[in-house]
Amino acid sequence: MKTHRTVQWLGIVAAAVLAAAACGGSGGGSGGGGGGGGDKVGAPPPSGPTLTKSAIKIGNVGTYSGFAGVTSRASADAVQAWAKWTNANGGIGGHPVQVVVKDDQGQAAGSIAAVKDLVENEKVVAIVGPHDSGLESSWAAYVSAKKVPVIGGSATGATWLSDPNFFPTALTPINYTTVLANTTTVAGKKNYGLVFCAEAPACAQSVPLSQGVTKKLGLTFAGGQALSASAPNYTAQCLALRRTNAEMIFIGTAQETGLRFSADCTKQNYRPLMVQPTQSWTDGLLKNKSMEGVWLASDAVLWTGGSPAVTSFRQAMKAYSPKSPLNASATSGWSGGVVFGKALANAGDAPTAQDVIKGLYGLGADFTADGLIPPVTYAQGKPAVQKSCGWYGLVKNGELTTPKGPGPVCVGG
Repeated sequence: MKTHRTVQWLGIVAAAVLAAAACGGSGGGSGGGGGGGGDKVGAPPPSGPTLTKSAIKIGNVGTYSGFAGVTSRASADAVQAWAKWTNANGGIGGHPVQVVVKDDQGQAAGSIAAVKDLVENEKVVAIVGPHDSGLESSWAAYVSAKKVPVIGGSATGATWLSDPNFFPTALTPINYTTVLANTTTVAGKKNYGLVFCAEAPACAQSVPLSQGVTKKLGLTFAGGQALSASAPNYTAQCLALRRTNAEMIFIGTAQETGLRFSADCTKQNYRPLMVQPTQSWTDGLLKNKSMEGVWLASDAVLWTGGSPAVTSFRQAMKAYSPKSPLNASATSGWSGGVVFGKALANAGDAPTAQDVIKGLYGLGADFTADGLIPPVTYAQGKPAVQKSCGWYGLVKNGELTTPKGPGPVCVGG
């Protein structure tokens, strides 16, 4: 049983683990595409039965403006694309889905106000695919009291570990930290280290958590180094990690900082493998030669194809949101919509928030939504129980490849 103090600490660490995502992606190009996958995309979905029943309204909230919003906005885009795709294919049992999106501009007060508006004025039956990356804690108690479930989206905040009203479809903090470190094993290496942002004290907390996870995986922890975005070079940090024989390094910084770090290490004839998260990915990064050989560890299903469920996602995004980047922000938002739809598959004529919650509990143990999400069990009155299963990509010859296949790799299984 995790103590309140432990959960708070994990929340701080989660912010550090996803610093790269919060700092956004650079490197050019934010359009769709997908960096791989051979499915045919672009054609609108076939028309479904006439939608004659009452509309089901859901809400979405996140930080969708400013620098971080360039890539996080993909979560809201994907939820809207899922709703349009669903409506074009008969809705949910004949009910059309409506989505109301709110931008909280990265402020707790704005996030609370947005959620209250969704619940009290828009009368949504669920919050689906939010991308608040920690701001959920500011309104968690409110939506729990209102019994409005929160489904899918980025699950990097501590709230996803402790609140039974939050139903994750992407990896929660401990599981994602495990999947990141496990990239070392996937790549055939033994020693794992990391670099993290120097600007936020919370980023340093990723070091003790990563050390504990690495030990459990039977790996050697090579330590962590802070990187300041304004530093002229990172030679000292490269040499320090070389001394500890770091073979795989997690880049927990802004992508520009990470690329500069990699370039400085190369100047020292030090070429460790690099791994980065996928919420801030854009296909424009493939044009950067420094990305060659970089591993991606994803907390949500990769967007590169390989299954009918992912093909539907790609087709819907191409048809309804072609300018949105395809990344883990997008697939986590889409998966939230899919899980919401499955929860209401047997709902009556006027679905309510309670119907959604009841349907979520009925999805069964180790539910995967046809391979879209890590195995998870939603149980009444308890936080979700999730397995440490993630998706891995590798930039090779300017393409995003999946050397371990398009499906998830589970730690210990």
